[in-house]
Amino acid sequence: MDVLVAIYAILFLVGVVGNGALVFTVWVGPGPKSPLLLGLIVADFFVCCLSGPVTAALYSLPLDSTAWFITSTLLQALPVSASTLSMMVISVDRYFTVKNYRPIGQVATRRQVMSITVVATWITAALLSSIQIISRYKYPWKKGLLISRITIVHIIPACTIMLSHLGVHQKLTALSLTARAKHGELPLPIPLIRRPTHVIIVAGMPKVSIIGGRKQMTIPTGRGNMEETPPPTSTLRSRRRLANCLICLSILFIICWCPYIVTQFCEEFMAPGLTPELVKRLTLFMGHMHSALGPLLYWSMNHKWPKCSCGRIRNLTIYHSASSTNEAALGPFNPHLVRPPPYRRRSSIFLY
Repeated sequence: MDVLVAIYAILFLVGVVGNGALVFTVWVGPGPKSPLLLGLIVADFFVCCLSGPVTAALYSLPLDSTAWFITSTLLQALPVSASTLSMMVISVDRYFTVKNYRPIGQVATRRQVMSITVVATWITAALLSSIQIISRYKYPWKKGLLISRITIVHIIPACTIMLSHLGVHQKLTALSLTARAKHGELPLPIPLIRRPTHVIIVAGMPKVSIIGGRKQMTIPTGRGNMEETPPPTSTLRSRRRLANCLICLSILFIICWCPYIVTQFCEEFMAPGLTPELVKRLTLFMGHMHSALGPLLYWSMNHKWPKCSCGRIRNLTIYHSASSTNEAALGPFNPHLVRPPPYRRRSSIFLY
């Protein structure tokens, strides 16, 4: 048991430092401060600095009084409920943002709606945490109430987070594929014809240069401009990266809380005491670990990783499209190279 307490101490340090640095970065950063994101970070911070230490203290200290039991139960369950519900709300907000859906946009502003949602989330978490207090007493409706709490706090948020992030991933990936196809980076079997387009051929003005007292005219090919301004692929790459990171967040949430959910259902539906105490404590620690690993994933989403050598090799094989008015810069697509050479038919003397 001392090993589990030491692991909770490491969780406390990692979670407090990570969530503290994340909330400081969000608060000081130039971007808009989302109340939903701040509420999620604060909930994860309280999970690491309150729920974890209180859980470790319950493993070492006996429950002598009722007041200590009620206080420890609230401190242990309230941040966890607020964290899971905040994660669910922010995933739904991301889905609505991508779909451009605002159900009450005409009644209140977006910031007011998010602030009210944060307050409602914490009030709901407090009400659901108070249900945990009755676990000490034996009532005929105790099992149904505890199962309902597990469903609302853990199962519904896990399903909602996964479905919302899958919808966001599908939308961002579709936008990325469409934009890449428009830029000519993605070959498609059918050309994208969304609106009537007009082809305009602009002939470049010849540049006059004086070399040795003689004037020479050079026609720009457009290759220099293409090399100076690379195609806008950073936005598309960031969209795909954001979509993949959101899926990773959903998978991490399910992996961390799924063992605890299974353990609680086994404890309620099967014979009491059948699940080992060590298994229940380890599964609860995995759930608390999600609040400490969340800031690391958010940091990886915003961190600019160095390009690997494979990316450099792939960039070397990219051919810049030249102007259609300059056949010399077409390379292998030159019409003289595409047309087959004339075939001279032989006489029938050589065939028979």
